[in-house]
Amino acid sequence: MSARAGAVGGPYVIGCDVGSQGTNVALYAVDGRLVASSYQPYDLSFPFPGAAEQDATLWPEAIVAGVRDVLAAVPEGPSAVEGISFGSQLDGMVVCGGDGRPLRPAMIWMDRRAEVQAAHVADKIDPVDFYELVGTNLDSSHAVFKALWVRDEEPDLWSRAAFLMPPGAFVLREIAGALAVDYSNASSLALLDPRTRGWSHEVLEVVEIPERLLPEVTAATEPIATITPGFAEATGLDPSTVVAVGCGDEMAATLGAGVFEPGEVCDVVGTAEPVCAASAEPRADPSMLVECHPHADPDAWLLENPGFVSGGNLRWWRDHFAPLERSAEARGEGDAYDLLTREAADLPPGSDGLIFLPCMQGAMAPEWNGAARGVFYGLTLAHGRAHMTRALLEGSAYALRDILEAMRGAGLDVRRITMVGGGAKGALWRQIKADVTGLPVRIPTSVETTATGAAILAAVASGLFPTVAAAAKALVSYEPDETLPDPERSAAYDDTYARYRELYFALKPVFGRS
Repeated sequence: MSARAGAVGGPYVIGCDVGSQGTNVALYAVDGRLVASSYQPYDLSFPFPGAAEQDATLWPEAIVAGVRDVLAAVPEGPSAVEGISFGSQLDGMVVCGGDGRPLRPAMIWMDRRAEVQAAHVADKIDPVDFYELVGTNLDSSHAVFKALWVRDEEPDLWSRAAFLMPPGAFVLREIAGALAVDYSNASSLALLDPRTRGWSHEVLEVVEIPERLLPEVTAATEPIATITPGFAEATGLDPSTVVAVGCGDEMAATLGAGVFEPGEVCDVVGTAEPVCAASAEPRADPSMLVECHPHADPDAWLLENPGFVSGGNLRWWRDHFAPLERSAEARGEGDAYDLLTREAADLPPGSDGLIFLPCMQGAMAPEWNGAARGVFYGLTLAHGRAHMTRALLEGSAYALRDILEAMRGAGLDVRRITMVGGGAKGALWRQIKADVTGLPVRIPTSVETTATGAAILAAVASGLFPTVAAAAKALVSYEPDETLPDPERSAAYDDTYARYRELYFALKPVFGRS
């Protein structure tokens, strides 16, 4: 599927958003205009509870199809495309043999089968020490624990393992023939020291993973190679097209939002809501609510919470409790989300005492707690659906404030929020977040920014721009009006935010018994 945004002159770069449900390939002109895009969907599998797998070969196949699609929008011919790069899903594990081919399906970010392996590592190293060494929580979502599961549960296969790759490294090898990983993707393995940007020998020793199984670590902007002859033939690209190493999808989304200066925050509102802030130096959060990763920009780091379910809650609410709005949308009478949230816009801050805990799949704020569950609290006969809709939006804003407070606790001066993703389209949600956090909120002209961030890396690697900052200035633009906090509503939200936190911690013992 291709969407053309207007033919312009080159040169061009291609950015690829390699996600878990599909890959978006976007062609940008050097002046920042989106020329064409192509989305290629693919499937996931869930072989048993807690497991989430994907055929890793689907990723390069989708990139081939997408590149071939967008090249039709280049009137000058393929040689006008200077570079290509990737923003790839984080926290995945591809176990490969000596030929670089996968020995089994990839275990992706949502796979949580390795709880036992994470617990065994926690018996050998204190989670606080683990966090201090690699900047990440000792949590089974990170890729190293998925590798340990393979070692424990599939020993015959493990004996043939030659390479452990995150998705970004696997894609890079398929397209450029180079075995390397950028700092951000490497950090998602939970094996990288974010201060030195090298593998942590202390943690490697604890988990008993030999360094020879890991790719070489380098910068996301590094022009690692040109494309392979096979990829050139399959796509129609010129063989001289430069390949930048690429980065993790959250880092690409943040970069594509123009967030690379210290104190700028990117709020990625999709099914989940990762929250990322740029920092000029590595930082540690005493509460460990946010993790520290290298950014896609080689000169910056990222404080990041990987995301509580947010847009997924709103979709659940729409699907189950808004049949009339969905029917109206099907008749072409408006967007169901807009119709649903419109009735909540005139209600007061705090939804007349109704509070929603956005923990439908566990909590990532105000702490990491897989046992937590979603809660509506304070319902009375005076409340209606509009109150519950607004409370749901407010609950996600409270969780966002939790994360911002943790970033401040790590010493970061948080100044502004840039919202991206589908949730950024909702004016009411933007205003609630501005009021709850007390910060201005802006949105880029394109809210799907992962492919934009990858294109920025390609533009730097191919020499079209000298720095990430220069490329971002050319490729990223914003809607003219920011959403500003209202002081009176912000003061009211200070009280309701405090009640939200009291409610969560009061229910924490109950969650633990579920």
